[in-house]
Amino acid sequence: MAVLFQLFIIYIVLLLLSFAVPSLHPILYTTLFLMVAVYVLFTVLVPFARTLLALVEKLPAPTMLLVVSAGLYYMAELLASQMKDEGYGAFGQLFQTVMKIVILTLWFPSISQLIETIYTLIPW
Repeated sequence: MAVLFQLFIIYIVLLLLSFAVPSLHPILYTTLFLMVAVYVLFTVLVPFARTLLALVEKLPAPTMLLVVSAGLYYMAELLASQMKDEGYGAFGQLFQTVMKIVILTLWFPSISQLIETIYTLIPW
């Protein structure tokens, strides 16, 4: 609840800055966004991720990969949205593409193991 209140205060500060210093608003907006994103990441998302990973630790390995992949995809969407809002949509799209490649790279060992298992089952 405290984080929501702090985010609301940041929003008010951004509104004030947009009227007080309109030419510096984009850089201040981006700076505050990144600072607040890191703050929220370490105060809310990291404890949540630790709890979630502890819960799925007992499940098969692909479940852990799904959780990590979902988290990475969400972060890519968040940062790409920020870049698009600032007028750098091409960089946001590039960032999303790179993150998707990173997610696929994480899945390569499981995919190769699955292919090897299927390959042994196919009679040639």
